Amino acid sequence: MKIDALGFLEVRGLVAAIEAADAMLKAADVKLIRSHQVDPRFFTLVVEGDLAACRAAVDAGKAAASRLGEVVSRLEIGRPDGDTEAMVLDLVDRSKGEAPKARPAAGETAAALPAAAGAGKAGGVPTPATPAPAAPAADEGVDTPGTAASGVDTPAAAVPDEAALLAFIAASARGRSLAELAAHFGPAVDRVRLDALVAAGRLRKAGARYRVVVQ
Repeated sequence: MKIDALGFLEVRGLVAAIEAADAMLKAADVKLIRSHQVDPRFFTLVVEGDLAACRAAVDAGKAAASRLGEVVSRLEIGRPDGDTEAMVLDLVDRSKGEAPKARPAAGETAAALPAAAGAGKAGGVPTPATPAPAAPAADEGVDTPGTAASGVDTPAAAVPDEAALLAFIAASARGRSLAELAAHFGPAVDRVRLDALVAAGRLRKAGARYRVVVQ
């Protein structure tokens, strides 16, 4: 989008801004590209068209706003610089809740933008995403390995021998709790086995922790 000219009119009061915008659009062949509320009292109207149309529109808007409110300032810019144009267009995007769009640099055609947007894709053409395969429903008769439905039993956790169990407990000066032992060895170590070692004099229990009895 190449802007020929821009017209700005800042007024005080919402009603005055509406009246000014209506007068500007009716007075000349311009397009209202932005209405910016600076604070609850001040509004800036931005129109674009050729320079003569922008001047006529701003004149009409100023006259209309003066009857209902206050005109703060006015400005017309013919053939705005590329950076100025980009700044105004980015403000328009933000006023619409959109992310600022990429603008062509000086001398760059707008047709180059789609090619840049496709960079990083194969041949510059977006590759359609491959849908992930749907997970089978529970009632589709698909067996999960290791379940009873598959006919294969899951092997039970290996039962640690007494030496390995005592060595693991002795490695901690504070001893080990049943939760720590179960987390390390699995359900093969339970309270029954630990209490048996306590009864045999191999372990002693202090609160919830088991410690090795030094022989």
